[in-house]
Amino acid sequence: MRWSKALAIGLVVYSTAAIALIFASGRVGVVADDIYFIPAVIGTLVGAFLAIKRPENRIGPLMAIMAAALVTLGASNVVVPWALEQGRDTLVVVGVHLSDLAWLTQFVTALVLLPLWFPTGRPINRSWSWVGRVAIGAGAVAQVSFLLSESVCAYESILAETCTTVQIPWGIDGFAGFEAPMLVTFVMALAAVASTFVRWRRSDDVERHQIKWFFVAAIALLVAFVISFLDLDATLNNVAFALALTAVWASIAIAVLKYRLYDIDRIISRTVAYAVVIAVLGAVYVGLVTAIGSRFESSLSVAASTLAVAALFNPLRKRVQAWVDRHFNRSSYDTEQVMDEFAGSLRDEVDAREVVDGWVEVVEETMQPSAVGVWIRP
Repeated sequence: MRWSKALAIGLVVYSTAAIALIFASGRVGVVADDIYFIPAVIGTLVGAFLAIKRPENRIGPLMAIMAAALVTLGASNVVVPWALEQGRDTLVVVGVHLSDLAWLTQFVTALVLLPLWFPTGRPINRSWSWVGRVAIGAGAVAQVSFLLSESVCAYESILAETCTTVQIPWGIDGFAGFEAPMLVTFVMALAAVASTFVRWRRSDDVERHQIKWFFVAAIALLVAFVISFLDLDATLNNVAFALALTAVWASIAIAVLKYRLYDIDRIISRTVAYAVVIAVLGAVYVGLVTAIGSRFESSLSVAASTLAVAALFNPLRKRVQAWVDRHFNRSSYDTEQVMDEFAGSLRDEVDAREVVDGWVEVVEETMQPSAVGVWIRP
């Protein structure tokens, strides 16, 4: 799999050079905050690392391609406004087409190929291979349609609401044929996501934990996407997106390398527990402020409510965490219960043989090894 290593390393070089040129131009502040490029750098580096460590798995090169497409989008956001200022229409057209190509590449790789191939680097079986092939073909047709369109719409900055129409010298008058291939690509994305659930049903315990990491990161990215529609500061939106995308890269790396794979259950249980605790305490706080504020001064009601919420936090967190573990992290909860029972029995047990037998039973029940042996030093 030398091609995967060469491709990933080449994309790292490309992304590094492109980002260096972007910052050297001094126009980064015009198009986006600097943090926009951090996940792109991390993505290309992690993708190259996975391609080197797991050359048989195509997820590494795919990550590097996604990150390089993100860099290309950033570069086009620098080139196009500058070309508009200089009146260089041909460069404007090239920059917009590169932006279209990068956007299509991200769509096909992130929404079709990644869920279709994750975590093994290939579809579930050969019958699912057509999904990726059709998506790539439809994306290529859509890109050709963009190239043959009559004109392009170029924005003076990433925050601009109106665009400047620039005619394409080689374009065809009245041509607009990208809607159908884009619809096909979207349908293939739905099929790819469906394949992830099919893989989940057919997979073993290890592969299911790999998919859990992917799902959690995808939810984080979805939350960042929702935040972008809120009326918040642009810098905050960029930070949320950068953190979410970095979490995706990290989750994919952990899943592919199988490093601390089973920690995902603890992360999920803790996230659910703290979300429930925050929601309950928030409701309690609002209720207390409203109830106390109707009889006393507002400052007194806020202080009393804050103290009450602070006092409730730890007891409520413990109760909610125990409830979440019982319902969503049963294996870990059962393991802790067995260990607690064994630790409690040691207070009254004095026979060494009974202690050893009890310890062996705990290991067999919690870890389920194929064989257990005990060596006691004389």
